[in-house]
Amino acid sequence: MRVAFFLLLLVNLAFFAWAQWLAPKEAQLPVSPKVEAAQLRLVAEASPVTADGSCVTVGPFATTELAARARQTLTDAGYTSVPRQVTTPTPDGYWVYLESPPTESGEKRLLDRLRRGGVTDAQVVGDLGARRISLGVFYEEARAFAQSEKVARLGLLPQIMGRTKDGTAIWLDLTLKSGAQPLEGQKFKAGDAELEFRACPPPAGDAVSEDASGEGPDEENPAAS
Repeated sequence: MRVAFFLLLLVNLAFFAWAQWLAPKEAQLPVSPKVEAAQLRLVAEASPVTADGSCVTVGPFATTELAARARQTLTDAGYTSVPRQVTTPTPDGYWVYLESPPTESGEKRLLDRLRRGGVTDAQVVGDLGARRISLGVFYEEARAFAQSEKVARLGLLPQIMGRTKDGTAIWLDLTLKSGAQPLEGQKFKAGDAELEFRACPPPAGDAVSEDASGEGPDEENPAAS
């Protein structure tokens, strides 16, 4: 609990620091001594662009609680922000595999060859005619490369495929005040997370999604990890 509280405190302090940059230099932005973050609600409305300001978005926030605290800090500084939930692919391990021979007898000979070489957890996956020999799924890239090199020493050509899964994050869209410095592309640390500024995307409702699906077995191979 202390770690979580400290992370949230760092996020608030980081936002107070960069909130100073959002307005012209002569402006003094107030800060609330205590942040009581209201429950975050995603709304379907256009990005807050005005004639004398540009729209930027800041994120990604991993949880609605972090986004709500940051949004409250912006509100205290005089900036209205619009939360936007985004679905994006996130890393989900590395699959090491071999292309399978076209016949069952060929698959059996290849599996026997792998076992003699010390790769005892290889297995056939997929339908006949489009199958592969799975050599394991690893959540650390170094382990995947180690397995690949082990198989390569047997005179085979293993391949590594990065897997992804859908993840969600919150971004906050807001309008810079007239005369403010451009912020697009700037990144900063907030605890263990890295936040960044981007230009607001074109209006497309309350969410922007990027579909991504990983291939290969669903779980890491316990014996190979």
